[in-house]
Amino acid sequence: MKAMRVIVLSAFMLVLGASAQAAGPYVKGLVWSYQDRDLVTSFGVGDALDRPDMKEAIMSTRPVSLTFTAEVVKHRTLWKDKVITHEVIVHTVRYDNLTRQYTVETKVNGDVTDKSTVATWEEMAQYMENIRDLHVTSVANLQPSEGGYSLRVRVHVMSNFILWIIPWDVQTPWVSQTLSTP
Repeated sequence: MKAMRVIVLSAFMLVLGASAQAAGPYVKGLVWSYQDRDLVTSFGVGDALDRPDMKEAIMSTRPVSLTFTAEVVKHRTLWKDKVITHEVIVHTVRYDNLTRQYTVETKVNGDVTDKSTVATWEEMAQYMENIRDLHVTSVANLQPSEGGYSLRVRVHVMSNFILWIIPWDVQTPWVSQTLSTP
């Protein structure tokens, strides 16, 4: 009986510890517009690189990635919403402790689109935490409809394990904005 109390108390403390960390990262600055017949968005993530575990991971010279996801969703009455487009942007950083520089790289849907080297933590954080002028979809893919459309975004910061066996993802919740059809 005493062992059962210890197990229940341990599980309760584990849940409290996980919920205390649940404040975590958040999506910031989500804006969108129509430019040259495309839906373009910019957004970022806050409180992602300020975490002690992220700082330790980056400074350990292993590659660390932030995965940004942007989707356009068509709302349908009496039916499940339809994802019109799904864009995945991965920013990866690797610290070189010999040169004391950060190599940052961007992949959009698996294709490398940018790679550069920066000297300071601030430059690296600015690069890693923001997405600028992402072309999400063409206006031709958006037809006037009853339900309308939404742009939704989220950021996956890292995968972690509780007690080395229970997977736990650190990511933002979906943030969405209603789109007006052009």
